[in-house]
Amino acid sequence: MIPRDKLLHLALGVLWLCATAVNLLVYSVFGPGPALAYGTTVYGILYEVNQWIRREGQPDPWDALATALPGWVVWAALEVLK
Repeated sequence: MIPRDKLLHLALGVLWLCATAVNLLVYSVFGPGPALAYGTTVYGILYEVNQWIRREGQPDPWDALATALPGWVVWAALEVLK
């Protein structure tokens, strides 16, 4: 039997793999700005889900937003610089 902790790590690894594959697709189709916004958003959400699953810290949507915000700001800056 695989310990629960290892299964959670495996599941998170699979989620991260899928998110990264989509991020590469977003980058190849739309460019770096959307890829950065997507990446920081997904990371923020997955981190909060991880906190909720592991019951560590306080899962908070505002924390996910704070994690996502830099990617969106850089995307906006790249659009202004075009």
